[in-house]
Amino acid sequence: MFRGTATITLVAEIVSAIMLLGSATAYVLRDYISIIELDIAILLLLVGAMLTLFIFLAAIGFFVRFNRRIGRIVIAEGVGEVDLNRPGVKTVVIIYGLAVGFILILGIYGYYLIWVYFLSAQAATSLSFFGMSISVGIFFIALLVQIVITVIGRTATTIIRKVLAEDI
Repeated sequence: MFRGTATITLVAEIVSAIMLLGSATAYVLRDYISIIELDIAILLLLVGAMLTLFIFLAAIGFFVRFNRRIGRIVIAEGVGEVDLNRPGVKTVVIIYGLAVGFILILGIYGYYLIWVYFLSAQAATSLSFFGMSISVGIFFIALLVQIVITVIGRTATTIIRKVLAEDI
């Protein structure tokens, strides 16, 4: 559960970083698009599409390289094969799962407040700013959850090992 959540947050961070790059580029270039000739604009869109494809390929390479490392950081080896039906282990996993869920809710609500009070007025006038705002929110919420999962996963590993030692 912890490794899967860490993997999902890594994917969310990668996708939101790519979204942020594209939205920021569009936001910076929004004033220049109207004065560019159509043929040049199409050429620039094709170049942008190729750059985005290369960024996705690099992100896939990054994901493959670091996914196992993140899994090992979150949960120690050998604990992933623990029988969850043991009473102590199941309780520990449920409590830590609730903690991660509450952190996720806290991050989403915190970003909602930032959206309502600071970002929504500007995002209503610019689609690229809207994309940047959403991607920054996704990135920071995923990063927050990933940091919490790393800390909680290590603590859960220690507690699960102690519970298993008492059962034996």
